[in-house]
Amino acid sequence: MKLGIVLKILSEFVYVFFENTIYICNTKGNLRHNKEIPITGDQVFFEIINKDKNQGMIQKINPRKNQLYRPKIANIDQAIIVTSLREPNFNTLTLNKYLFFIETLSIEPVLLFTKTDLLNKDDKDYLKALEYFKLGYKTIFISNVFKVDEDFHSLEEVVKDKVSVFTGQTGAGKSTTLNNLIPNLFEKTQEISKSLNRGKHTTTKNELFHYNSGLIADSPGFSSFQLKDISPIDITNGIRLFKNYRMKCKFNNCIHINTPKCEVIKQLELNNIPKFIYNDYVKVQNELKDSFKKG
Repeated sequence: MKLGIVLKILSEFVYVFFENTIYICNTKGNLRHNKEIPITGDQVFFEIINKDKNQGMIQKINPRKNQLYRPKIANIDQAIIVTSLREPNFNTLTLNKYLFFIETLSIEPVLLFTKTDLLNKDDKDYLKALEYFKLGYKTIFISNVFKVDEDFHSLEEVVKDKVSVFTGQTGAGKSTTLNNLIPNLFEKTQEISKSLNRGKHTTTKNELFHYNSGLIADSPGFSSFQLKDISPIDITNGIRLFKNYRMKCKFNNCIHINTPKCEVIKQLELNNIPKFIYNDYVKVQNELKDSFKKG
């Protein structure tokens, strides 16, 4: 058997990449019977049943190290969060909400700030963005006007040899950035969608594209993601910024909000944790509590 990676799924056909070839596969009956359904990004063992037509049969799906539910993509190495500093203005809550979410799923975040040419480097929003770099996050700044510069080359290197998912708020420049990496990306996927009588971006949401020895997926904007099966304490334990401090909290289940002898609150008061990130954390926790009550 061969071990390949699922690039996309169209109807009952699974497109599996192996040794620079895409094989169109069906799923073995016992997998379907056990409701083991492959999704984009899965590592699958398959047999080649017709080499001339690149046809195969999936025999086994490897366990997933992580999974996004919208879009359904598994085994992601990193999520590249595209955030504009202007037009629309920098929204820290939107960024931090997604940052906390992907850290809880143990996915490496990369912060891509766009439209740097629309503000000065002493602007408060630019300085806030720099805080993430100081905290050790992979951080890239690129101009609103595309040009092949050092910063864009940094992005090319970041996606090399990785499975990356791009996401971002509407108007942040995600589509422009992806089209600069993979020219005519959306035109190609729209053609496929039309031929299948599907929606405009249906295939894009669940498809991996090759770039620089890596694989790239597009995903919906921030308004679409769901905190599926994630509790308030999951978020607390998943945030990288808190991990070095939470072991020193008095209580093992400390949620770092109005709790006595909390190391995170202490570090906040010492300015080792940016106040705007902590304030957004409190807002996210309140949202989660409300949703759990309604659920």
